[in-house]
Amino acid sequence: MERNKTVLLTKRSKRGRIPFPKEKVSDPFSRAALLALALVLLPCAWPIPARAAPAITPLSTTVIKSTTGLCLRGKTCHVDKAGVWIPSRDVAIVSASIAEQVDVALYVDIEISTRPEMYQCNAEDATGCIFRMKYSGPGLYVYGATSGNTYLGSNVTATNITFPADYGIVVKKGVPVYVHLDVRNGSLIDLKVDQDAWLYYVPLD
Repeated sequence: MERNKTVLLTKRSKRGRIPFPKEKVSDPFSRAALLALALVLLPCAWPIPARAAPAITPLSTTVIKSTTGLCLRGKTCHVDKAGVWIPSRDVAIVSASIAEQVDVALYVDIEISTRPEMYQCNAEDATGCIFRMKYSGPGLYVYGATSGNTYLGSNVTATNITFPADYGIVVKKGVPVYVHLDVRNGSLIDLKVDQDAWLYYVPLD
């Protein structure tokens, strides 16, 4: 018997739209396709709630002020415990930043650690060693003049370190964190070298 080919024409179909068959869909593959399409379109019938922003963990900052005091020209000024910060609670240090001096002929070696003296961090024992960096200022050129001087180059940068996510150096409450300085003053003038060290941390209690 020939299948019913009767079609239902609408006003839109008379204007060129494809008519829909009036007969029921009996092909199992067609029904499966319609079911899949319904599952795809069904969620669109309801508004999707906005996704909440991820929670932000508060980050604390401390600035350790350190200084060599007056460093005479041509001299090396080594100062252990040039600056100190004593946390009032257990903390995890996640980042450190040290801004360099500018426009002076300096060689600066800086260490941030809980050690009472510089250069105590080593491969066998680096507990409490947080950050160490060095930088040198612009070269100083003197062209036989009896006064004045000329600087060549610039070192306007900031040196920092950030530890991987979910990692930090733990410092217990009441344990001092020191900044140690070793500065060579290669300029033509006496300088008071001040150095800030920024520490970013999260409390652990």
